[in-house]
Amino acid sequence: MPVEFKPGNSGYTLGVEEELCIVDASTGELVPKIEEIMSRLPEDLADAVSYELFQSVLEIKTPVCRTVGEVERVLRELRGRVGSWTAACGASLASAGTHPFSRYRDQKVTEYERYRQVIEELRWVATREVIFGQHVHVAVPGPEEAIQAHNRLAEQAPLLLALSANSPYWQGMDTGFESSRVQIFETFPRAGMPPAFPDYAAFEAYVDLMVECGAMSDYTFCWWDVRPHPKLGTIELRILDSQTHLRHAVALTALTQCIVASSLEDEDTPRGPYHRDIALENKWRASRRGLDAAFFDVDERRNVPARELARAAVERLRPHAQQLGCEEELLGVLEIVENGSGSRRQREIYEKSGDFLDVVAFLIEGTRPALAGEPG
Repeated sequence: MPVEFKPGNSGYTLGVEEELCIVDASTGELVPKIEEIMSRLPEDLADAVSYELFQSVLEIKTPVCRTVGEVERVLRELRGRVGSWTAACGASLASAGTHPFSRYRDQKVTEYERYRQVIEELRWVATREVIFGQHVHVAVPGPEEAIQAHNRLAEQAPLLLALSANSPYWQGMDTGFESSRVQIFETFPRAGMPPAFPDYAAFEAYVDLMVECGAMSDYTFCWWDVRPHPKLGTIELRILDSQTHLRHAVALTALTQCIVASSLEDEDTPRGPYHRDIALENKWRASRRGLDAAFFDVDERRNVPARELARAAVERLRPHAQQLGCEEELLGVLEIVENGSGSRRQREIYEKSGDFLDVVAFLIEGTRPALAGEPG
């Protein structure tokens, strides 16, 4: 059965989703407050906040935005306003790829039929999925363009993961990974690096086969790091850890938009499937070592430091950023390169005090948006 692709808006329009921790204002533990928060939200926030698998998680999401600057303004407002209503419920919002010490076995599942089905089917694998990601949608003109962007964005996914790494701690321990979140999530079926599709028909054939064999009811049960989203007319990046600081979330959004634009517009951009085996190896390195990793470049036949690749990507994509009006936001990637990802900052906090509660306090403070015009 064909999977109809609804062409996206022109100009690589954007939508961003952020999964956030709901934590107790005193203990720092994850707390199941989503129902209370949702019941208090004013009507104009109803479409901007969603439930997730567990009651200690909420998702904020932008409408379709024409520019990265618009994304920044909307997320700033949402973090601030939803944070205020969360505070009224005796809780706080904190943004990271994982909570540093709360136990997954203590979390309550959200009472939605889809979530009940996921828990019933995946059991322990799903109950461990107390993780938090940032998703970026970029509109593309049609189905074949979606597959071209899919393959090229998948090639760059390890670098995007290294830049976004923000989950070193889980269940009260240092995992030794810069992003433990992706390791936890890869136990899901149809998760991780996506298939390398040659064209849109191959994507449709994959979906048909998985539906026919009873693995899933539709393509939204493909939880890949990158996936076409035909109903929205977008390519969706799902590999990013949630970012503590809004400016980092915005920089990664700009980088994603520019990669998609480059993949469809640059004449020297490769066509066809990406090299999935190398991408899998590079993703492992990104998860383990973050920006200290070196990634194998298939064309140059050498390992290239992540920071070198990031700087080169920013320089290469600046003309696209100028056309899209996000050059300033794209340059924010260099701040991450120079100062380190969120994972590094979390470790610095913990190594100084030895107390995970200080890490949570840092996450809460960093998640609060600064006033407009200030860094944050």
